[in-house]
Amino acid sequence: MNTYPYDPSLDWVIESPNGEFVASCLIWYDEVNKVGLLEPVGTNSGFRRMGLASSVSKLALNALSEKGAKTAVVVCTSPDACELYKSIGFEQFAQTKSFHRLK
Repeated sequence: MNTYPYDPSLDWVIESPNGEFVASCLIWYDEVNKVGLLEPVGTNSGFRRMGLASSVSKLALNALSEKGAKTAVVVCTSPDACELYKSIGFEQFAQTKSFHRLK
């Protein structure tokens, strides 16, 4: 939270009725380029497949838009994450390939 450009207004959580954090989304905003990076986005394993990651991401994206952002980006690291981001309107723009050398 002490790291620039952390902005608490772009840090969103959803709580269960008993106050447990069950989903969260943080956006790092680059004000110069008007771009936000969603990272991390997550849901407690006991609350998955309920639309909570989608909801918390949309709330954070709305707050990002209110800050003046024109673009938001994500990095997909799993098929489930990619499906989540596609379901809330993200489109694939680039692809990263990782290489390693065998011994």
